[in-house]
Amino acid sequence: MNSTCARWSDRYLGANHWFIPADLLDQAANARTRAENVVNAALLAATAGPFYALAYHLMGFDAAAVEILLCCACMLASPLLLRASGSIWAARELFLCALFFNFTWLSFNLGGIGAPTASWLITAPLVAMFLGGVASALFWLALSCTAAVVIYALPGAGYPLPAHPVADMALLYLVCHLGLFVVVLVFALLFELTKNRGFVKLEQALGTINELAIRDELTGVHNRRYLMRLIEKEKERSDRNGRAFCLCLLDIDFFKRINDTWGHSAGDTVLRAFAGTVQGMVRGSDSFGRYGGEEFLLMLPETSADDAMVLAGRVRAAVEKMRCMEGGSEIALTVSIGVAEYRMGEAVGLAVGRADEALYLAKSSGRNRVVCHGQDEEPLALALRANAPATVELKDLGVSVGRMLDGVHCDQLTGLLNRRLLRDRLRHAMDRADRNRRPVALLLLNINKFKEVNDALGYEAGDALLVQAGAIIRQCLRDSDTVARWSGDEFVALLEDLAAEGDSRQVAEKILDRFGLPLNAGERECFVTLSVGVALYPAEECDLDALLKRADIAMRSARAWGENSVQVYSSAGWSKLGEPKSERLTLKNGLREALARGQLFLEYQPQVDLGTRRIVGVEALVRWQHPLYGRIDPGRFIPLAEETGMIVPIGDWVLRTACAQNRAWRDAGLPGVKTAVNLSARQLRHPGIAARVMEIVQGAALPRACLDLEITEGVLIEDLAANREVLGALRAAGVLVSIDDFGTGYSSLNYLSELPVDILKMDGLFVRRLGGSARARPYAIAEAIVAMAHRLELKVIAECVETGEQLGDLGAMCCDEAQGYLFHRPLPAEQVGVLLARQAAQQASMVPA
Repeated sequence: MNSTCARWSDRYLGANHWFIPADLLDQAANARTRAENVVNAALLAATAGPFYALAYHLMGFDAAAVEILLCCACMLASPLLLRASGSIWAARELFLCALFFNFTWLSFNLGGIGAPTASWLITAPLVAMFLGGVASALFWLALSCTAAVVIYALPGAGYPLPAHPVADMALLYLVCHLGLFVVVLVFALLFELTKNRGFVKLEQALGTINELAIRDELTGVHNRRYLMRLIEKEKERSDRNGRAFCLCLLDIDFFKRINDTWGHSAGDTVLRAFAGTVQGMVRGSDSFGRYGGEEFLLMLPETSADDAMVLAGRVRAAVEKMRCMEGGSEIALTVSIGVAEYRMGEAVGLAVGRADEALYLAKSSGRNRVVCHGQDEEPLALALRANAPATVELKDLGVSVGRMLDGVHCDQLTGLLNRRLLRDRLRHAMDRADRNRRPVALLLLNINKFKEVNDALGYEAGDALLVQAGAIIRQCLRDSDTVARWSGDEFVALLEDLAAEGDSRQVAEKILDRFGLPLNAGERECFVTLSVGVALYPAEECDLDALLKRADIAMRSARAWGENSVQVYSSAGWSKLGEPKSERLTLKNGLREALARGQLFLEYQPQVDLGTRRIVGVEALVRWQHPLYGRIDPGRFIPLAEETGMIVPIGDWVLRTACAQNRAWRDAGLPGVKTAVNLSARQLRHPGIAARVMEIVQGAALPRACLDLEITEGVLIEDLAANREVLGALRAAGVLVSIDDFGTGYSSLNYLSELPVDILKMDGLFVRRLGGSARARPYAIAEAIVAMAHRLELKVIAECVETGEQLGDLGAMCCDEAQGYLFHRPLPAEQVGVLLARQAAQQASMVPA
């Protein structure tokens, strides 16, 4: 029954949409729904009108029958007018005029205000509400009330009404009242059909985005980000109610061998089968997901370590029985599992780290094993028995196995991982980077002149300083990152799944900033500085030892440059002459001079309308031409501008320059375009930012709708209430507001309904995945973003469009605009002017003389 109804509703909507021009169907949901309702109303009039005309004819009122048919013809012409002109307003007003005239004429000729059709005067404002909104409804309500008053007053003013020609007035009353009920009901149903179909699509789009935001694309289980969020929530519950939970880290044994032997498609099949097997064995309250590569993480709420060991043993046995078929060959699997019980108050990252240590023991003791951190004695017992005197029993050694585990894999002074376990984690991280092609960064941090601290303050003070240094480095990183003590005064940080290679430098500089505060060395405060070397992977001819060596080379180069410096390893070598001793400090100090001496300049990347292929906007991008370093990447100097506060005057300069350039293009007779300017977090928090923006726009004599302020998604969420107020003031003044990098930072979409914005910029992360052969899931994500934005009456601009296949996919999902190297790279203002002039000439040549 439901499928039949859905099939007929689809057919009806298809017929409805035939009368609506394609450009109206692509518009915002509000306009499209009103166009659909014009057709709904005309269809209802066309079907109901002839029946009423027949009824009036049979009751002897032929003039009314003719009048009804003529008015129905006018109403029926409104969808044709809509299709021909594309104007919802013209079609709506034609329909409403015919409707109003029809019932005003009938009421006048059937006896005035007491006529059976007088109640039908309410239909004009009612239908106007559906077709044109409140303003239209109020206008036709006033007109209908005026008509009722005039009809009522005519007899008193000496103008008699026509005599009642209908023989059976009671029957006419019945027909009119029943007809009114039926018509209102049917029209409401048609309106509900079109409205609900739109909401169904919106719900489907939101559901698709939410599902893809929490699921791993390959295996269908939870992804790492969502899984860590679930564990954080469980940690909060555990800290409140005092009931611990367990984490199980699972690693498929010899997975690289499977890929090398049977290929990556076989590896994907194994991953899916493994995930399905484990998923089928866990409880509904458990959380299971892919942690990275061939590693999976299982959270067991309110479960003791003993019970977790039992379940992990069952999983291990089930996986051992699995067989995956590939090309006629049978692939057998085993799994190693590390179990750790959450300790009240500890960070989630530490709990996962202890599970990782147990997993390391399980793998190093033969694989296909389950080891619980702090409880499983088998690996240690074998070692102790091999080295203990024969007269000493194991139970008399007086050693806590859990403590021994910590001692074997953790540095006893700082509590961080030691060199041995770091190498194992680094090996796993490099394997994952080879598979997912996301960079891994290895940071080697050396405390400068640490020997002087020991000599001056003593070794106890030096030890206290090392403990604090390790804790500070740990606090500056994500829970998923790894920190280890490498040697006496050296630490190593392992950063995985970086979005870009430049992120590693930002993390290193964040650590350096934190060391600007004094540390406690015993009873005295002591300032220390660091030298940081960074090595990145994947890289050519680089294995684990080579990566460690490169980080050491970079660290030594940073130490040679001076205190508090960062160097990223480059195969080009380190023989650059004339460079200052602290690049970072030089750049910080040089920002004010750069602004004053005109070293900053703007480039503009065109934004293209995908329907017309015309340039409709540009994004202003700030650049820095340094006299010593040459052209500096914005990712390096923008964070420094944020730290120093220079981002506010630089942002003012960018906004003022971009608006002036837009005005110059217009004064040169070029087509009008909008200019998008990025607004930083610090600018958004600056008092009076809305007034400052409007002052700059007015000073440039620029139409306000020509300015588009782009704000990244993460910045908007930091202070939702304050940002909503600022953006509301800007939009009220006519300025456009965009959400930049949409979809990369937050899976919750609630803020979209609260923030006053006009445009979503789809991040390049989604666009780059389009156009491939396996397009189902990436295409579904991007299409869901576009559909959702359109239902919320927002435009969508796609970033980083580089191939024709990506463009084809974006066009198929009705994306509005796009920018990227496929169209144009960021260009100087003069070259943008040439493009706009060429576009204007092409448009002029297409206009008939």
